[in-house]
Amino acid sequence: MHPQYLIIGQGIAGTLLSYALWKQDRSFVVIDEPHELPKASLVAGAVINPVNVNRWTMVADHQDYIAAALETYSGMEETLGISLMEAMPMLVFHKDEAKRQLYNEKQSLFPAYIQQPADAEITLTQQLFRNKYGMGKVNPVWRIHAAQLLSAWSHFLKSKALLLQERFNIAECRLTPEGIRYKAISAEKIIFCEGAAAIHNPFFNTLPFTKNRGEALLLSVPGLPRAYIYHYGIRLVPTAEDLFWCGSNYRWQFNNLLPDQNWRRQTEATLRHWLSLPFKVVDHVVAERPTTAGQQFLTGTHPAMPSVAIFNGLGTKGFSCGPALARILCRQLTDPDQPAALTGMPLR
Repeated sequence: MHPQYLIIGQGIAGTLLSYALWKQDRSFVVIDEPHELPKASLVAGAVINPVNVNRWTMVADHQDYIAAALETYSGMEETLGISLMEAMPMLVFHKDEAKRQLYNEKQSLFPAYIQQPADAEITLTQQLFRNKYGMGKVNPVWRIHAAQLLSAWSHFLKSKALLLQERFNIAECRLTPEGIRYKAISAEKIIFCEGAAAIHNPFFNTLPFTKNRGEALLLSVPGLPRAYIYHYGIRLVPTAEDLFWCGSNYRWQFNNLLPDQNWRRQTEATLRHWLSLPFKVVDHVVAERPTTAGQQFLTGTHPAMPSVAIFNGLGTKGFSCGPALARILCRQLTDPDQPAALTGMPLR
């Protein structure tokens, strides 16, 4: 087997990079083992939100990454024949008077996204939530159907004989004058999109990876309209099977990936304080996230080994910034005139 590119991992990074290469008609193979535990991509809320609602400011470079994301997911919808993306408003509940005043000051500065809720929305939420400080609205926000995206792309790759579902053993990877060799595969370049496992990758052991775990609850909330995303420090995002994704948390010091019962109790207490509707926890999911010190993404080829590259550290921004970053890396890999050095920038 002689593909141009060998991609390790099919989380959101590996999925977006392989799609970008597919669109460029480049040959590649993806190696990804079946996961018993949820991938970090599935624990993420998978929302494209151009507004930092803590400060009510626009996220840096939002025009570029939103345009790339919408074009990418629309293209994948067409290729896969399924719906992967849904635009909806996000209702943001103010936690105190200072947050409400900040929203009132900033709302007129960014009217394309930061808006006043309609009277009908205010009336509706007064019946469903307890909050004396009111709310703001971000519109549009896009929800990505993360599980369907990763699953459908996996099936697509398998149908084209482009996915090997097995554990990758880096000890069997050899650099050659022509590129790399892994078992019976010879490729020009190998790109590691392996998420949290990158912390153990000997090719990149000087990069500032750090451990970070996140978790989320899946809730049944009968009577809560699914036409909105709801935000109150924690976030409620409508997901499959009439459930809501609720989360998430971050923890940098941990010894296992067991559900944090203290966080669950605190989150349920917040929900009971906020929601007037009854709810039921259907599942509690945990995964280790690919994160770097300073929460920077890492993308590009190894400065000393041009046949080795990485696409990692996307963190919670993977579904929003990932498509634009995948395009940049694809250009670096396929165009020898493009800058090829390892690059990174803050995702906050």
